[in-house]
Amino acid sequence: MFKICFAILLFVVGAVSTVKAQGVLLNGTVKSKGDGQPIEYATVTLKECELWAITDNKGRFAIKNVPSGNVTLTVRCLGFATFTTKVNVRAGMPHVEIGLNDDNLKLNEVEVVAKRKGDATTTSYTIDRLALDNRQALNLGDIMSLLPGGKTWNSSLLRNTRIALRSSSGEMGNASFGTAIEVDGVRLDNNATPGETLGAGTRTLSTANIESVEVVTGVPSVEYGDLSNGIVKVNTRSGKSPFIVEAKLNQNTRQLALSKGVDLGGKMGLFNFSMEHARTFGDITSPFTAYQRNVLSAHYMNVLMRQSMPLTLKLGLTGNVGGYNSKADPDGELDSYKKERDNRLTANLSAEWLLNRKWLTSVVLKSSLSYADQLYENYSHTSSATTLPYIHTMKEGYFVAYDYDKHPSADIILGPTGYWYVRSFNDSRPLSYAFKLKADWVKRFARIYNKVSVGADYTGSRNLGRGTYYEEARLTPTWRPYRYHELPTLNNLAIYAEERLNMPTGKLSNMELTVGVRNDISHIVGSAYGTASTLSPRANLRYVFWHGRDAWVRNLSAHIGWGKSVKLPSFQVLYPRTSYIDRLAFTPGSTADNKAYYAYHTFPSQAVYNPQLQWQYTNQLDLGLQANIGHTRVNVSAFYHKTFNPYTAVVVYKPYTYKYTSQAALEHCPIPSANREYHIDQQTGIVTVNDIMGANAPIQLPYKEREGYLSNRKYVNGSPTERFGIEWIVDFAPIKALRTSLRLDGNYYYYKGLDDLLFAALPSEAGTLNAQGKPYTYIGHYRGSGTTSTDNTASPSVSNGSLTHESNLNITLTTHVPRIRIIMSLRVECSLYQYNRPLSELPNGTRGYAVEKGDDFFGKPYTRDVRDKHMVVYPEYYSTWEEPDKLIPFAEKFAWAKDNDPALFNDLAKLVKRTNYAFVMNPERLSAYYSANFSVTKEIGDRVQVMFYANNFWNTMSKVRSTRTGQKTSLYGSSYVPAFYYGLGLKIKI
Repeated sequence: MFKICFAILLFVVGAVSTVKAQGVLLNGTVKSKGDGQPIEYATVTLKECELWAITDNKGRFAIKNVPSGNVTLTVRCLGFATFTTKVNVRAGMPHVEIGLNDDNLKLNEVEVVAKRKGDATTTSYTIDRLALDNRQALNLGDIMSLLPGGKTWNSSLLRNTRIALRSSSGEMGNASFGTAIEVDGVRLDNNATPGETLGAGTRTLSTANIESVEVVTGVPSVEYGDLSNGIVKVNTRSGKSPFIVEAKLNQNTRQLALSKGVDLGGKMGLFNFSMEHARTFGDITSPFTAYQRNVLSAHYMNVLMRQSMPLTLKLGLTGNVGGYNSKADPDGELDSYKKERDNRLTANLSAEWLLNRKWLTSVVLKSSLSYADQLYENYSHTSSATTLPYIHTMKEGYFVAYDYDKHPSADIILGPTGYWYVRSFNDSRPLSYAFKLKADWVKRFARIYNKVSVGADYTGSRNLGRGTYYEEARLTPTWRPYRYHELPTLNNLAIYAEERLNMPTGKLSNMELTVGVRNDISHIVGSAYGTASTLSPRANLRYVFWHGRDAWVRNLSAHIGWGKSVKLPSFQVLYPRTSYIDRLAFTPGSTADNKAYYAYHTFPSQAVYNPQLQWQYTNQLDLGLQANIGHTRVNVSAFYHKTFNPYTAVVVYKPYTYKYTSQAALEHCPIPSANREYHIDQQTGIVTVNDIMGANAPIQLPYKEREGYLSNRKYVNGSPTERFGIEWIVDFAPIKALRTSLRLDGNYYYYKGLDDLLFAALPSEAGTLNAQGKPYTYIGHYRGSGTTSTDNTASPSVSNGSLTHESNLNITLTTHVPRIRIIMSLRVECSLYQYNRPLSELPNGTRGYAVEKGDDFFGKPYTRDVRDKHMVVYPEYYSTWEEPDKLIPFAEKFAWAKDNDPALFNDLAKLVKRTNYAFVMNPERLSAYYSANFSVTKEIGDRVQVMFYANNFWNTMSKVRSTRTGQKTSLYGSSYVPAFYYGLGLKIKI
């Protein structure tokens, strides 16, 4: 793939290298306002024409062939405040002199909150370093509290946070799996983790080296694929800087970091490195059980051909060594412990070439590699008074247990008795790689700027891990190997094209239109799914009605976007592990030494290939309005997301018979129990008793035929889910006398997930028998499941979905005094309205019945108006072992059996699901509640910064009332607000 991309690059460059565009030379100098020294490696960009330059050691820059007219010039450099201005480019224009302010609290305008990205054509927020420091973010997931309506929680590394944009926990649709995260362009890919369908964890990422974060919650560019719920883009520090030592301390976490940006001199480029150590423990009174990360990152940047066709080369390498350990905890149960090795290595290489030719503006080539080494160790205490069968066979047939010492490789071994420890491991090593090539062509026609981008991505995901295994064979419980490294690689080739128009429509107004399409072609080697192709069209329109008008409403703009985003499946969906059905086939009595040589029938259950499986995708609609009313900034966004084809697991059943030999078959056996040795034929299931002393001939035992089901897992597409919301940010005009500003931000969120998938299920109670005392053989076919995770197969439940409404408001008072270099923030987080309820309904027809008593089976059709009633849910159909494909309407037959066939009625009653309490289906409205957080950042000179924060600093004891139960619950110690928590931070520049 790399060779192909390089060949295309050479061809394109060769074709246009002799054709030069006509334009103006824009040159200038960038210096520091503080000491007047030139600034090297400052990036100067022209927004409309997508041209850029990087300053040399004298602060000089030159951009050739710039179209004449007004352009937006932006200068960025590490350690300095971003500078933006309008420049009228014309022939013979003078040298541009630009002065940058140091990025510190002496600036008049600084913010410690998320900022709406005003020039984006979709909803996007930026979070800078000061906001991260003020929040004292330990985990990247902490940024969620800075978004409109976001809520603070006490940061910890003990939980592996997954970011899910514009969604909430416990919802259908795999929201976190569809949220993409990129660090310096490297995607955190979680597709190759076989045991879950979730987004990438964020606790291995160092927060000390983050310079800024961009959160795109709207419709992203078609450049970004393999997502369905937005993207988080992290930018690390890049540029010349002094040694920066950072230390953070709170009740459960210690963090220490060191970073430096080195100018290698001459034309050697820049080198940035960062080291971080962070450790979180669960209990301050016993700080042994802890998670730690140790991150080292190194980044190199250089600009070649700076004066002609600048080529920016970037090379990055980041590694983390860390994990979780409870081994040393003296308060642990006996000597049991858990350990997790959580190491990660990422590497990235990029080349951005500004050709600035007539038919080609720039070419970008990127490649990245990400590898994780995750080893989970569990050392647990166990005991048993009798021997238990440990089944290890991977073959179909009948197998009897043997003593491990006599047959260590037997398909079934007998476990020990007494007390012992078992050490198990799970080895997962996901590997992902990516190659990306993009070409941009920017052309001006009269006053219209037109940008065309075409590109291709090639990505791959696989896992090199061993899977689950045990240290000692004789102590290995029932288990079968599932080797991750034997799974095929998921490859995806994407081709996309996008066009963006920037067209002035008046003196103060303009329109931006972006339209693109992306085609993802997934090639799954060794899988029945083969090759699949999906299209993702997207479009965004932004209209600036006026900007900088001398009126009450100075600025007014709006945007609207629509797009389709496709999420590739995880390994859990593509390569589900084989499950094994073990049915007891022989139950001998225990011997004198308390051993029982059980026999089982085993059937390996392969997952069923589903040719109708479609890739999950989301249709996104995003709208926004931005205005400056007087000195007040108003930003409002609205969205509607509908996720189609979410991945869901169901079970497919197939009837079969197997032979069962009970203990009663041994009643007349002449062989003494101490001299018996059991053998079972793998094919026929006939049990033979041998006399180890040779005194009696072998005896075949009688058996009975039992009916049962073989079960296979199958992945299907579930029902669509809907999300709707409104987000707002209002920044009021500062109160200059108090140097205080007020911000109101919040959101309204609506979610509805309702599943109407028809699936099969047996009663979940182990050992369920029918009226004749035999294994239960009726299967219920239910309409709709409440399962929200692909970890579990669809199972019958009273509810088949949920409905959520919530509204949150945050009030932030920020006092900033530049003269003494201090900023203080008081944030009150309010939950104004919180409503949720389980749903049990179908688009057409009745799903459940409200009953008067908890043990009733018949009642009135359930509606949302019912309160404080028990509820029962029938399967829509049921089937029998004899005719598994014949679906019999359940409700009609169940009512008939009540009066005409008591045995059938009792059997079918086992398929009815019911609520345990009368209030379960009641809607829940929580009364309003709030908490307050305080933070302060103080700079002492140019080299020292001190930070302090306190979450829920008054430790609220208020109570909230739930309409579901009528009970009041204290906020103290609840999950509604964070516990009282505080921390201190220190940053020193050397």
